[in-house]
Amino acid sequence: MKTITKILKESWKIIVGIVVVLLSIFTLNGIRKRKSIKKIDDKINENEKVVEKLQGKIEQVEEQKTTVKKKVVEKKKQIQKTKSSKTKKPVTRKKTTSAAKKNIISKTKKK
Repeated sequence: MKTITKILKESWKIIVGIVVVLLSIFTLNGIRKRKSIKKIDDKINENEKVVEKLQGKIEQVEEQKTTVKKKVVEKKKQIQKTKSSKTKKPVTRKKTTSAAKKNIISKTKKK
């Protein structure tokens, strides 16, 4: 049987190669993970920017909505006011018989 030291002396290059390959695999895997994490963070930041823009647009739309609602209420009041003024009859004073007589005489006079 060969002893452990003889095995190590004969195959030390293979053992070192295996260790180097394993270390490089772990290192490359870590680098790849960091790159993918960075990409994901960039995408998250882009999405947050888009959300902020949309929030601003939503606020503008809500402001416009409230102003339009106020205008609609004002227009409805105005329409109601004009409808009520249409239905009201103008108040006229009742003419007396003497006033009616004077009116008829003034219209029938010859010029």
